[in-house]
Amino acid sequence: MRIATLDIGTNTVLLLIVEVEGQRIRVLRDDHAIARLGEGVDRTHRINNAARERFLAVLTQHAATIAELGVTHISAIATSALRDAENRDEIIRAAKGSTGITVELLSGDDEAQWTYRGALLGAQISPEDNLGVLDIGGGSTELSSGTGFRFVSGVSMDIGAVRITERCFGSTPIAKEAVEPARLLIRETLHSSDPNRPTLSQLIAVAGTPTTLATMDQQLQEFDKSKVQNYILRREAVSQLLDILLSQDTATLLERYPAINKARADILPAGALILAEAMDYCEVNEVRVSTRGLRYGIAIREAERLTGTTNFTILE
Repeated sequence: MRIATLDIGTNTVLLLIVEVEGQRIRVLRDDHAIARLGEGVDRTHRINNAARERFLAVLTQHAATIAELGVTHISAIATSALRDAENRDEIIRAAKGSTGITVELLSGDDEAQWTYRGALLGAQISPEDNLGVLDIGGGSTELSSGTGFRFVSGVSMDIGAVRITERCFGSTPIAKEAVEPARLLIRETLHSSDPNRPTLSQLIAVAGTPTTLATMDQQLQEFDKSKVQNYILRREAVSQLLDILLSQDTATLLERYPAINKARADILPAGALILAEAMDYCEVNEVRVSTRGLRYGIAIREAERLTGTTNFTILE
């Protein structure tokens, strides 16, 4: 059985194709594309025409890959941008008309749960560990907690990297006077999100911000999944990288760090600020970076539903 999952976010549209055999999930494709579907949604509450066309072009490309690999089941889920957009139904109809793919709108709570499950797929952890999973998206950030592989609770907050950039940062390099209001917004949102935050033995960070910071911290010339997966980002390193991101213009950053995706560079400072504040909020000195996340969690959800099997292992 081959399953394709599409994670339609505010900034990215991610495609994962897996083959399921027994309790094994084998990754066939893990493709990344940036459509910036949520451009301006924080202000207008609508998907604009340019973003719509970018999204449909990316979705069409992913649909061709899905057809080429003989996928038997597709699960496409949309998160923050479409949750916030008043014209979400129009975009979902356009996606169905252009590609035949039905898009499911996922709640913030469900996003937190399945991101937790996906981030831990294949992880070596103790069943007693109190774990947290942080997913810094474009429109929202999810913070989930659990015991071992068992998800316990999660919260979705409107402090994504695109949203903070559009609200607070209007120049490159970023104006010094813009940083503190952004920091306070993030901090206040975190502290009002979960008054009963558990003490964590480990925090795992997923999505483009932590994976990019891992490439920067290692001075990689290009993205290397094998060097990013399970990389430990320490708080001191995050602070140093954040200072660089806040003080240098985008062109200089791209020249100095060639592994940064050009289409992500403008929102990376906001993402790094969210990560730094979240680490302080969770009282952790390091995060473990994971290249997995929601799309892997949805693959688990669909594999469990279609096969009745649980406790999957992953092969890449």
